[in-house]
Amino acid sequence: MKFGKYLEAEQVPEWAKMYADYAGFKRAVKSIAAAIANQKSPQSGERMSLIRRTSEYLGYSTIKNSSISPLPRCTSDPGSDPHHASDETTNCCSNAAECSGSGHFGRIVSASPQIAMNMSAGNSGKVATTSMELVHGANIKIPMSAQDTFTEGIRTRRGPVANDCISSAAFKKELSSRLPQEHDFFELMEQELDKVNAFFKQKQALFDTRLENIRRQQHMYDEMLGGEVDISLPQYQASSDRRAYGLGQIKIGRGTANSPPNAQLRAAHTKIKRAVLELYRGIDLLKNYRILCYTAFVKALKKYQKTAKWCAGTDYYLNRVDTCYIATSDHLNSMAFDLENMFVAKFAGGSRSKGMSRLRVNAANATSGHQGSIFRSGVLLGLSGPMIARAIYEANLLSNEERVPYHRQLLQIYGSIFLVLLFLLLFSLNILAWTRAHINYRFIFEIDPRDYLNAWQFLELSSLFFFVASVVFWANFALHIDHNSYICVYVLLGVLLGLFFLPIKAVYWTSRWWLIRSLGRVLFSGLFRVEFRDFFLGDELCSLTYTFSMALMLGCAGANHWTDLNETCDTTHWWPNAALLTMPNVFRLLQCIRRFYDSGDAFPHLANGAKYSSTIITIWLATTNQIVGGNVWKPIWVTSAIINSCFTSLWDLLMDWGLFEERSKHRFLRSELKFDRVFVYYVSMVLDVTLRFVWIMQISPTFFSFGHDVHRSTISFIAALLEVVRRFVWNFFRVENEHISNCGDFRATTDIPLPFHFADGNNSDAASVHSDSEHERTGIPASAPVSPRARALTTSL
Repeated sequence: MKFGKYLEAEQVPEWAKMYADYAGFKRAVKSIAAAIANQKSPQSGERMSLIRRTSEYLGYSTIKNSSISPLPRCTSDPGSDPHHASDETTNCCSNAAECSGSGHFGRIVSASPQIAMNMSAGNSGKVATTSMELVHGANIKIPMSAQDTFTEGIRTRRGPVANDCISSAAFKKELSSRLPQEHDFFELMEQELDKVNAFFKQKQALFDTRLENIRRQQHMYDEMLGGEVDISLPQYQASSDRRAYGLGQIKIGRGTANSPPNAQLRAAHTKIKRAVLELYRGIDLLKNYRILCYTAFVKALKKYQKTAKWCAGTDYYLNRVDTCYIATSDHLNSMAFDLENMFVAKFAGGSRSKGMSRLRVNAANATSGHQGSIFRSGVLLGLSGPMIARAIYEANLLSNEERVPYHRQLLQIYGSIFLVLLFLLLFSLNILAWTRAHINYRFIFEIDPRDYLNAWQFLELSSLFFFVASVVFWANFALHIDHNSYICVYVLLGVLLGLFFLPIKAVYWTSRWWLIRSLGRVLFSGLFRVEFRDFFLGDELCSLTYTFSMALMLGCAGANHWTDLNETCDTTHWWPNAALLTMPNVFRLLQCIRRFYDSGDAFPHLANGAKYSSTIITIWLATTNQIVGGNVWKPIWVTSAIINSCFTSLWDLLMDWGLFEERSKHRFLRSELKFDRVFVYYVSMVLDVTLRFVWIMQISPTFFSFGHDVHRSTISFIAALLEVVRRFVWNFFRVENEHISNCGDFRATTDIPLPFHFADGNNSDAASVHSDSEHERTGIPASAPVSPRARALTTSL
């Protein structure tokens, strides 16, 4: 793989703008090559031979500018005989290689072996090899001395530092006589080197502060555990900031409830452990950042030397890179070693193998093909299709209609179940697209990077649920069960819920448990601080209201023993049906109120709440129109629906997707887009607005069924299916917009709230703790002040 592609694939997405501009380096080298080619002119054979020999002697390509002075040589004499040019050229290049290790660029790391990660002995597993693999993937040869790891607690041996072949003054003097394009190249190198060093120092200082805070928190925990301090004292209580949950008091809404000391210590232990894991992951990301940036400079200088043939200049700048902060600092490695020792001692019972296996981030999960998951998903979906088609065919036969008089209600209930399963299948495509576009959905949803489902694994799990539903659906209608066939519905629900809640590791339990806990947070909206996953899942549920209403149908049918359902269970004319349809929107409204309570920002949170309030009002008006009827309520409902559709459409485009940005290079879009095809954004905009008005189908079902007599329940199912498709499209761009907001603030790690409050206020990342934590939870950039519009784009839904 070319290094440019490798850099794009392996870099931390949120830090993409802070990596060395390797593409810019390549463009600069190409411009140098073009300038050199333009300087060449036809010469006589004898003169061309002389120029060629002189060029080889000087070590750079033939150019027309006669003002360029000869390059300094490491071992040549100014009065050297031109006939010995070839020998002296060899001496220049070989000595240059000795000075900087750049004679064969595969040896460049030997000049600074600590750049090869200075790994500790305990870091020689998956995490350690991740950074080394970056170098190997970039075709850089690492000598064995550079791959030596730490012994217990001993810092890695550092290699020899390169010595200058030419001084800075000599380099500048010779550079002044070279092509202007070469000036631009080295100016770009200097700018990028300053940028990389500054960013590396900033992140390292942030992680160092976090490490110190974790040490203090762990020391406090140890004292509490040993009974050396009284945890009831104010200085040992959690922060009174309402943005963080207390340790001595558990915050639920505005009230508090005392927790027993053992529960307090367990909560503190869990928070400190999470903070250690997250900090170790951040340090590993920064190590990879250092390797990739260093490699980018080396590769760029290699290309420059091949093009310009200026050995001495390349040697000077290679030594400049080798001696910069990002290449010489090994504080990052000592931080990682301290964290390893702390985790092993405090959270792994002294077992280093157990501790390191928990600390390491498994990079293979995102890169492996998972052919087994793909094959099993294909088999399950391939078997499901024919069974569903056969069941639908049998359900609509006249003989089955007579044998199963409630087949229409059964089809509605099965349809509501399959809508959820189809939604899960489509979500796997969302994950696949985010992965390929380098959108860090795992960080956005706060998923454990050490244990998560990739797109193919999620597809396999969804396909399993879909296959089970297909088998039961087929058995209900195609096996000609004459009596009590409705029992199949209850069997299906029992199997699906059992598979979902069953706490066994065989069916991706940790991922299912994450979803269970997330859904629980949505159900209790308003009691917890709102995170991105909370309001994202709340919006997903808003597109599954058809399934909520079918729960009422199922309950009514069971209460009436599945008899006379057409008369007794027309739930569309029930007020409780409207309550079920509005439930997801009520959850979102409560989340908006809670976010206003936590942040104090009326916009966009209260405006967002008004959007969900308008949806709730529209649903109640639609139910009133169906129950009361007449010529009064229908115009009121239609007017409310039009206002709601316009409101929600504009919110999708302006706030959730962040489109119509001022001075954007893409018309009507954002300046920064993660998906390659620009036309997809325009198609999605039109599709989203169109499907927001899908309720029009219910006004005149005959018109939208092209004159055929179609039952209203069928129209309702089609409208629900189109809403699932709209939400599927919406997911791509909502998560993309959140990712771009994170990239704008270079956030790739989470600042885990720590349990104890100290008198000096240093219970987290010094002065940046509040802003970082707020941005973690709401998406508001923690850096420079932002306009209300920009703030809304990053916080609203």
